[in-house]
Amino acid sequence: MKASLFFFAALLPSAFAATITLHNTGVNSSDVLVATGAQASFWSLSAEPSGATEAIGSLPFRYHNSAYFADTPSAAWVSPGSDGNAGALGFYTYDLVFNLANPATASISGTFGTDNDGSISLNNNAPVATQGFSGFGAPTAFAFTSGFVAGSNTIHVKVNNGGDPTAFFVQLASVGDGTVPEPGTVALTCAGLLGLLLVRRRIAQP
Repeated sequence: MKASLFFFAALLPSAFAATITLHNTGVNSSDVLVATGAQASFWSLSAEPSGATEAIGSLPFRYHNSAYFADTPSAAWVSPGSDGNAGALGFYTYDLVFNLANPATASISGTFGTDNDGSISLNNNAPVATQGFSGFGAPTAFAFTSGFVAGSNTIHVKVNNGGDPTAFFVQLASVGDGTVPEPGTVALTCAGLLGLLLVRRRIAQP
């Protein structure tokens, strides 16, 4: 019985796709929420309006306004400034970069929010979801089911500062990294499952 279980377990890593490594807003390098006003990790500024003073490549700060929908245990609102203020009016874009081995079956879904209007997109393709100017009271769902590439991929959140404060929120979920198992590996996995069932049935017989 133990040998059969070991054989089946050994097949699992190669038979099923690995999870895409993603990071929500408002977390540190260990994916733990930072304190309000503290600088978060992973999401970096890639574009800003004229007159903005934030450095391209800089990271946002955790910030929350009572008008926003609530943070979750694993994601929080973030802003260009620790006090929620950006100074310049216009659109700020923040990016999250992640890697894929094979994009064939990758899928990412989640929720986001922006203050004010904004959008979320993948690899500079058209946005898959948008939010209105005053829509920050409820999260907006989104899903990426295409547009992935092998290697480096980028999620973009574009948020309009229509008047301070300004902030955005992203919580992500993934379905595999696009790695498609080889036909032989699938066959071995099925054989392992069948063998495990047969052994369990034999042990159960009187």
